[in-house]
Amino acid sequence: MKRFIISLLTIYVCSVSLFAQAERIRLYEGKAPGSEKWTQEEFLFDYTTSMYPGETGQCILNVVDPELYVYLPPKGTETGAAVVVCPGGGFTALSWSQEGPDVAKWLADHGIAAFVLKYRIAYSGADYEEAKYVADHSYGNQGRDARMRELTEKHAKIAEEQGYDRKMAWDDGRAAIAYVRRNAQKYDVNPNAIGIIGFSAGGNIVYNVALDHDEMSRPDFLGMIYPAWFEAEVPEDPMPLFIAASQGEAASTNFFGDTPALYTAWNKTRQPCEIHSFTSAMHGFGYRSNGRTENIWTTLFYNFLDNCKLLDKKSVHQ
Repeated sequence: MKRFIISLLTIYVCSVSLFAQAERIRLYEGKAPGSEKWTQEEFLFDYTTSMYPGETGQCILNVVDPELYVYLPPKGTETGAAVVVCPGGGFTALSWSQEGPDVAKWLADHGIAAFVLKYRIAYSGADYEEAKYVADHSYGNQGRDARMRELTEKHAKIAEEQGYDRKMAWDDGRAAIAYVRRNAQKYDVNPNAIGIIGFSAGGNIVYNVALDHDEMSRPDFLGMIYPAWFEAEVPEDPMPLFIAASQGEAASTNFFGDTPALYTAWNKTRQPCEIHSFTSAMHGFGYRSNGRTENIWTTLFYNFLDNCKLLDKKSVHQ
């Protein structure tokens, strides 16, 4: 019991430390539409990653109430651009630190206002111990054993009974862009330079928001980082697109989708478009200060926005 209490305290301290530096914005007034009856408790966990030995990651499970976490540039460094950041996690978790706040901090340090989206995901655990098991065996280095497979089946059934649908996350993405645009003056950003970037499942959100939006939720630019579950379809009103993935994913045989085909289709629209394939990277590289070469994607993304004339502070509110 003592060990359990200490573990809970550790999670609480990590949560406070992680979120204290960012303004938190509820995405909807009251309960989010479609998930009003969900009662599962949200958890944030640290885990030891098997992808990068010696490094840790963070994931969030059981998101019921969507929020934005705001990271603003230091005064005097603003470019006027803003980005909604969508972590991945297969719609059953959020791969939080390396695909959320760490990315947002880099963007803010380079003059771009960043809004990390904690969007709704499927049910992933009845209590702390069950959710922690999922985190360790799905995202940590403990492997997917028989119990993990049983929990995956159990949770999928509960999510289906609750009516979970990926469209809820897409709705959260559209609502996030609309929020930033409505509050452009508050955050000192250009309402015509508001984009969205997503990782893996977050890239799926980016793709679907690009295809389906209204005037308020239309992104002015897109970033798809090793995106998941997309086709080579282009919206009727295409916008600049930046793609980055590992070499293994930049192939037509990739399970998640064909990024070169998406680039080729987008390029035909004459909109600015870039694709980058990193030879030694793996799916889920995110942004980490570990010296690996794929982390240059952040600089490439910044340069892309600059080349698209989206980092022009003079155009704010015009």
